[in-house]
Amino acid sequence: MVRHSGVNQKPPHRGGIAACTVACVSLALIGLFAAPIQAQPAAKKPAAKKPAAKKPAAKKPAAKKPAAKKPAAKKPAAKKPAAKKPARPSGPPLPPGFVPPPPLPQVMGLNNPLLTPKDELAFRRKGYSTFMKAVRSPGLGSKAQQDIRSGIRWLVARLTMPTNREALPVRRREIRQMVQLQVKAAPVREFVLRELTLALAELLETAHFKITHNNGQQIQVVVTRPDPKTGKIQNQVFKADSLEALRSTKGAGEAARFFDRYAARTVFGGKGGVQNFHVRLNVAYLLGELVVRKGDPAKGIPAARYTRAFAPLCDVVNEPRQLDAIKVVAVRGLVRLMKTGQPDASYDQRLQVAQCLANQLQRPYQRSVLRQRMDSHLQHIWYQEVLVEGLAGVGILQNKQAQPFVETVLAGVLADPNRHFLARTAAAKAIGRAPLTGAFDGGLRSYQLVELAGQMAAAYNKSPTAGYWPRSFQQLYFSFKAINKNDVTAAGKPAGLLGQVGTARLQDAYRQVVPLVAHVIVQPTVTADGKQRFMAISSDTIKPLIDWLAQNRPPNYKPAGRPSATAPTSTPKPKAKSKTKAGGASRS
Repeated sequence: MVRHSGVNQKPPHRGGIAACTVACVSLALIGLFAAPIQAQPAAKKPAAKKPAAKKPAAKKPAAKKPAAKKPAAKKPAAKKPAAKKPARPSGPPLPPGFVPPPPLPQVMGLNNPLLTPKDELAFRRKGYSTFMKAVRSPGLGSKAQQDIRSGIRWLVARLTMPTNREALPVRRREIRQMVQLQVKAAPVREFVLRELTLALAELLETAHFKITHNNGQQIQVVVTRPDPKTGKIQNQVFKADSLEALRSTKGAGEAARFFDRYAARTVFGGKGGVQNFHVRLNVAYLLGELVVRKGDPAKGIPAARYTRAFAPLCDVVNEPRQLDAIKVVAVRGLVRLMKTGQPDASYDQRLQVAQCLANQLQRPYQRSVLRQRMDSHLQHIWYQEVLVEGLAGVGILQNKQAQPFVETVLAGVLADPNRHFLARTAAAKAIGRAPLTGAFDGGLRSYQLVELAGQMAAAYNKSPTAGYWPRSFQQLYFSFKAINKNDVTAAGKPAGLLGQVGTARLQDAYRQVVPLVAHVIVQPTVTADGKQRFMAISSDTIKPLIDWLAQNRPPNYKPAGRPSATAPTSTPKPKAKSKTKAGGASRS
């Protein structure tokens, strides 16, 4: 059949026309029936073109972009479980009134190293032996003084190195032992202690300073410190013609103190302050631990401390930028110096310390244990306890006008209804340990103590499970009695009002308080069902106390006022905040 379709073949003769006709018909029929079969590849060609037709289908991903955006729209929905996780605590529910802790204060992150590891090693190799030789020498020459100053600067600067942060108690002990064991001559010991106090005092400063003057005239003091909020360095310049003029300048009290203490000489050139919290804490400890003369514990003789270290410790207590944790250590050290210092603290020194502590009690204070974190800018309850105990241990009662101001301050804390009962009962206990005189008004103080006991009984019945009640009632009891035979006042008398005064009125007041204390200190009690419960103070126990108050009110008694329903006046005023909001801007 293919051969018949050849182009170069000759035309057939007539005899073959029929055959050709049959062949053509056959080819037509084959093409008719085979067309559908052969059309399939032709029909596949459009299918091959489908990729071109599929281009719109290829565009479907573009059309699917909104669908692809759905996961992006679902992302917030995916974040919802993460946002809900904090709202689903795994443990027990938080107690009512829970407040998250405030951010760490700036002092925790400060670093001001005054010595590099290279310089520390260099002095240890070359200068330490010379320093120890000068410390052990029997006299003080100019060369020995220079060597001692270089060694003390090295010892104190080591405290500021971040690498020694965890070893600060060890470094502190090394300095104490150097004074106690290595120094033999009294003049050398006095010189060493004076230099140590000057160097350590500079580490407790909350600012850097630079002092220039012309023989006490034309004074200029530049005070530099980081901003507590932003951390940026701020400079204040104070100028005056004399120290008296500088003291009278408004806001220049700190600059005047810097000039008064460091104008003659500084160990670190005014750059020793702005130290980390841990450095300040250990320095405050060390100032109260410096020993002039070793004691004999077997004979009950305490070690004599260096009295002149009281000045930098008073500065710590007065400084509003110091944390209460550091101030607690400073108050403890001050009381130790006033009791066992050598030379014996003078009346002026004791009065300065007592006024320092009394002024602190006038600061805005906390009154609620649950609000201590929220009111962290206020004076801590524990710090109030330490202050009143310190006032009783200073060893004086009257000021230069012969007024018993220590007793007055303690009684003011005792009668303040806005203070916490821990602070009030600590003040009551402190009154029994202060050196009382013949001018002590036993009738008024006994009435205030019984009144405090009645207020505590009423508050106890409202929340008997509070953990501070045993301590509070014990402190109230010890305002009348001594804890043991070693519990004595600064004057050597038995502690407690009954040991110092012991009037009939005080004895009567003591009998009203004892039943309340006896009830509280044995709580919780086991009831008949075998369970522990905090039992309320019965009305039969409280009634004699109320009757006694009604019958024994002294004529000079003045009520202290009712507890305020709001926060103490020390809390930042909400009006100032509302004004700031109304103004649309806030001060940074």
